[in-house]
Amino acid sequence: MAQFIANPIYDSAFKYMMQNERAATVLLENLLDKEILKLEVLSNDVAVIEEKSGVRILRLDFSARVKDRKTGETELVTIELQKSYLDTEIMRFRTYLGQQYSDIKKTDTEMVKTWRKNKDTGKVENVEVEKHIPLHIIAIYILGHPFQEINIQKPVIYNRANPRGIENEHIPEVMKTRFFRGLTHDTIIVQIPYLKRNAKTKVEQILEIFCQDYVSSGTDQLLEIDDFDERSAEFKELARPLQYAASDPEVRKVMKIEDEMSIHFQNVKYVTDENEALHILVEESRQQLQESRQKLQERQHQLQEKDSQLQEQQSQLQEKDSQLATSIKLLSELGMLPEQIAEKLKISVETVNQSLKL
Repeated sequence: MAQFIANPIYDSAFKYMMQNERAATVLLENLLDKEILKLEVLSNDVAVIEEKSGVRILRLDFSARVKDRKTGETELVTIELQKSYLDTEIMRFRTYLGQQYSDIKKTDTEMVKTWRKNKDTGKVENVEVEKHIPLHIIAIYILGHPFQEINIQKPVIYNRANPRGIENEHIPEVMKTRFFRGLTHDTIIVQIPYLKRNAKTKVEQILEIFCQDYVSSGTDQLLEIDDFDERSAEFKELARPLQYAASDPEVRKVMKIEDEMSIHFQNVKYVTDENEALHILVEESRQQLQESRQKLQERQHQLQEKDSQLQEQQSQLQEKDSQLATSIKLLSELGMLPEQIAEKLKISVETVNQSLKL
């Protein structure tokens, strides 16, 4: 029997589904291939939708106690799940992930012994203090679009740390250290466009909850699962909140708004990009013009200084020439300078004066 569910590609429907602890556990357990013993939605980032430059990113943060199905080992981890329908600038994902690395709230604590000086007694004592231990981060990206650079038609892509030695030998034990666990993260990418009907693997069968091949002929807001009764118990658990969302008028209202926003953003995205580019070009041109004006002012100042120096030199030469002419006249009057020599010196002085006037 066919069953209609809200399309989780919509942020409102996806959030509705993931705020159901059992549904969120089913999805995350299958993506991580680990048993989740305890799952907590972190209250500081329950659901943040970023709407800048036409981009909407739904972010959900979880703290989870997970158990390895093979070894039975348990670990407390942070799960950073980001979902984007439209093509998204990578830096938006990267910036958010960087914030999680530096968030003191994304740590575990333990009591350790250390030596401290007692302020009251002045003595050094061995005391217990609380130490923060960074949690291993698992980043999950659910994309409503495929990669742009290369055609990789894989619905799920895993990238996990694979430490190796200098001779390329695999060293899996390193990943058990706090140093590596705290400074590396696992990445899981889901490309919704490549999720198809009748999947073979269990993970893909669970992820068929996002498969757009099931979009109802009446509206994109609903998926019509024609073989719902034959689905696994986990799939039905994941779909149950989406059944409720499909009949919730408030959720459907928000989904309608999302449709309108998506159309608007797709129409203005490139215009926004062009306006931003033009703004950058105008700003660069303004800075270049300001630099050119500053250089011109500096050049004018240098020319003014040289002109002042030249005028000063001319004044000094004129003064020396005046002194020389006076001396020649005085010597001639006293008969101490032959008339012919005096005449030549007088002509030379006049020539210099004429040159200086020019």
